[in-house]
Amino acid sequence: MKPTRTTSTPNQPVTAPRPGLRPVNPARIQAALADFWIELAATAAQIAAQDHLAAHARLTRLRNLVLACMVGLNGVDLPDDLDGIAQLLGPSQRAAMQKTLAAPKVAPAAWVGQAVALVVIYRWYAPQLVEKFGLTYPEQIEAQALAEVGDLLSTWPHSITSE
Repeated sequence: MKPTRTTSTPNQPVTAPRPGLRPVNPARIQAALADFWIELAATAAQIAAQDHLAAHARLTRLRNLVLACMVGLNGVDLPDDLDGIAQLLGPSQRAAMQKTLAAPKVAPAAWVGQAVALVVIYRWYAPQLVEKFGLTYPEQIEAQALAEVGDLLSTWPHSITSE
């Protein structure tokens, strides 16, 4: 099967091939599901330490893990060179991810806001990926990470919903 891209939403019929793409690797998606929570806890530590450069770098890693989930649901592996990544996402996917980019100022509250937004997006895609590829949701890793984040960041919400 030749990897392809979608032009609007996940699970939409494929409209155009893109050279160099690989079909989704479920093992890579399984790792991304767990790595997201590990990276979130590390991000919280950097936010708590007010190491803004490290917090930004960690949020970029979180964002890339979410992108791997998004394009995985669209049927391809996240390319190593993120050139043209927007073409692999539908408009609503692009809009959701772009909202996680802007920080009104360099401050812990801005970093927390971005992290929460990424958790919301992750929680939208993770169950779909688990079902589609027969993966295991990393419940224990999630619980441990959220406990660590809650301990480190007093501004972390007690619950996060997407409604």
